[in-house]
Amino acid sequence: MKTFFFLMLAAVLSMAVSAHQVQSVTLPKPNQDKERHSMTVPRAHFAQSIRGETPKLAASVVTPPEDLVTNSYRLNGYIFDGSSWEATDRTLQIGFDGNDVYLQGFSVYLPEAWIKGTINDDMTQVTFPAQYFGSYYGYDIYFYPVSPVDGEYVAIDAVFNYDERADVFMLDQDQVCYILENAYDDHVGWYYMYDSEMDIASDANTVTPPEGLETEPYLLTGAYMGYYLDNGEWYEGDPLLGIAQVGFDGDDIYVQGLCSYLPKAWVKGHREGDSYVFDNGQYFGPFAFGGEIYPLYFMGCAPGTEDVETFTLTLDEETGAFVAQQWYGICADDIEMNWYDLLGNVVLSPMVDEPAVPADPTVLYYEYYDDEELGMLMLEIPVIDVEGYPLMVDKLGYQIFCDYGDGPEPYIFWADIYGFDEDQTVIPYSFNDDMNFLVGGQLVVVYFIGDGLQRIGVQSVYEGGGETNYSEIGWYDLTASSVTSITADDNRVIEYYDLMGRRVDSSKLTRGIYVTSDGRKILVK
Repeated sequence: MKTFFFLMLAAVLSMAVSAHQVQSVTLPKPNQDKERHSMTVPRAHFAQSIRGETPKLAASVVTPPEDLVTNSYRLNGYIFDGSSWEATDRTLQIGFDGNDVYLQGFSVYLPEAWIKGTINDDMTQVTFPAQYFGSYYGYDIYFYPVSPVDGEYVAIDAVFNYDERADVFMLDQDQVCYILENAYDDHVGWYYMYDSEMDIASDANTVTPPEGLETEPYLLTGAYMGYYLDNGEWYEGDPLLGIAQVGFDGDDIYVQGLCSYLPKAWVKGHREGDSYVFDNGQYFGPFAFGGEIYPLYFMGCAPGTEDVETFTLTLDEETGAFVAQQWYGICADDIEMNWYDLLGNVVLSPMVDEPAVPADPTVLYYEYYDDEELGMLMLEIPVIDVEGYPLMVDKLGYQIFCDYGDGPEPYIFWADIYGFDEDQTVIPYSFNDDMNFLVGGQLVVVYFIGDGLQRIGVQSVYEGGGETNYSEIGWYDLTASSVTSITADDNRVIEYYDLMGRRVDSSKLTRGIYVTSDGRKILVK
């Protein structure tokens, strides 16, 4: 099954490379008939028996202390209902009573049910054993962690590593753990299955805009700043190009999109004269990578230095753009400029909704994995028009064309497989489910079935100014002379691309984030 496609980040300035293999879930061949069904009552999905003897669980529900104080958290992960994997992002309540930890909201069928775990003395790990959620219309439902071993399942405890500073729980990666919402207390028969990578992050301390805040898209431009250790000089690296959402509430301004690792995070500023001032130390949120949690903070600094300075945006009344007076960092703490990314020359320009023809996209790479019956397609989707002007990304999409020898046909992404409301051929540019659609900068990776292709193409679609305009189709030749079918463990040469889609010499990687031709993202620290 597919695990997350991570946006990576650096923890220190020293050079290192870390890679995460993307696993896959088999998808149906394109356009074939598929039986569709719905589940209106609990129906268990059976699997291999549990290995060994499993003790009976007490069929009594967990009741927290009456005076338990709880805080709100978000469960971030993926859940399988027997037909498709879907991202889950729902609210949980967690409370501590000494070494006891109570969690409410994990069950889909019984969201009011509690489970109970135990935190160790140094406050670094919480263990949740298998236990009883309760009864749902006469059906018993259990919290049931298992681990796959030699084709069977072994019942285990679910162990979460706890980062007290970031207030984040992350499912421990030392042993693969699938958490089942199960029908039995001694063998597998599940209603829902959770993926082995999940985190539970506190809702506290992050910036939350007022309910109903109206926002407008702004073009975010600037540059990633770098520093030469040998001569102590600063330089401009890759260009910063994105879309930020900006909203106003009285004298307050809210901006979303300044953190590439957490693009949904907000920062807040307040008006002082003709400028908006942003306090340092605002918490973007926790970022999960490689089994670790990295708290990310917004910090301003004086240009050409690492000296902390308040970040301000000044309105240019002639253009309507907001121009930054300082640089800002995506940082590891809220005190110093311990930065992962440092952004300079930042400008937020209002977007204009008008017709445009999108620039031609490119198929950078395609591979078909025989052993997984899955194709991996790497695309570069420019966010500019044919004249080089930026596009509003919420109006930009793309469609895939497959040619099996009888001419090109648009690929149909089925709703019940890909999580859409209805079958569709055009995918919104920014759609990212961290499973089958993976977005980083102008790079997009799509997983789908594509065996037997002779060529594959991509076309950009822009619906701006009340018109729909199409780019030319960018084709990738997959004739018999091309190497298009591989196995996952061969010794092929891996190509590296930066987040702008440019191929990079693997022997000269500088600090940053790169995408490989086999569908991974790596971090160079």
